Amino acid sequence: MQLIALKYFVAVADHGSFSAAATWLGVSTSTLTRSVSTLEDDLGLTLFERSRHGVHLAPSAGPVLEETKRMLASLGAVAAAADRAASGTTGELKLGVRSPPVGEPLRSMLAQWRQDHPDVRFVVHELSDHEIFAELVARRIDVGLVPSFAPWPQIVMEPLYRERMVAAVPQDHVLAKRDALRWSDFHREKVFVQEWTQSHAMREFYASMMGIGLPLESIPAGKQTVFSLVAAGFGVTLAQQSQAEVSFPGVVFKPVDETNAKVEFCLAWSPRSECAVIGRFLASMRASAIRRNSGISATV
Repeated sequence: MQLIALKYFVAVADHGSFSAAATWLGVSTSTLTRSVSTLEDDLGLTLFERSRHGVHLAPSAGPVLEETKRMLASLGAVAAAADRAASGTTGELKLGVRSPPVGEPLRSMLAQWRQDHPDVRFVVHELSDHEIFAELVARRIDVGLVPSFAPWPQIVMEPLYRERMVAAVPQDHVLAKRDALRWSDFHREKVFVQEWTQSHAMREFYASMMGIGLPLESIPAGKQTVFSLVAAGFGVTLAQQSQAEVSFPGVVFKPVDETNAKVEFCLAWSPRSECAVIGRFLASMRASAIRRNSGISATV
């Protein structure tokens, strides 16, 4: 039993004649007639009563027609779902980040992605650098958004945007009274670095900006915990400008007046990834970055 024969059967039933159905389908009447006759033989059932006035659905063929239409509709839904998945308009996108995606420009970039792809489930995993790399290689996450100071083998990394760095200091600290800070202002401060075992890229990045010899202290915890320690007066830390958009009790954010006080963020993904959703996400983020750099609104 061929699928095309079932489609021909439904077409003849809907149009009431072999010739009308053949014209609608774009096939010859003889081809259509042979196909339906073969289907009747396969089913062992007369589907149409033929007469000089045309064809009529046989009474016993009614249930067969209903089931055939239901089956074809289900197959159509499967094909449509496959088309959407192949085009990247449905499915799931797993993004790995080192810090919560708060503030600009990432907030607007993700908002645009959500607006353009409402049927794609979006999952964010907050992980360390080492974990993001491992998850990308294992393809348990699809894309990473990571600082460019941690280049990885086996992973494609593409610069996306840059952010200024700011200092997070206790609100009653002497540095909180300054309009802007210089690296030399940190030489007598304990500077917290958010990093985990097997992941020292952030510590090296801080040292490259601020200079060797600063009392850097590693904190194996999230940024919220680091800010909590800063608020309690244990030390100071650096943060991205976007993180300063969210107020934190007891913490004051101060600009750092140094030319190298910035960090570049990259999209990272496995070169083996062939998922259409991943391709769409990368394209969306690139387009948002271009609009941001050129000052064009996302609605243009």
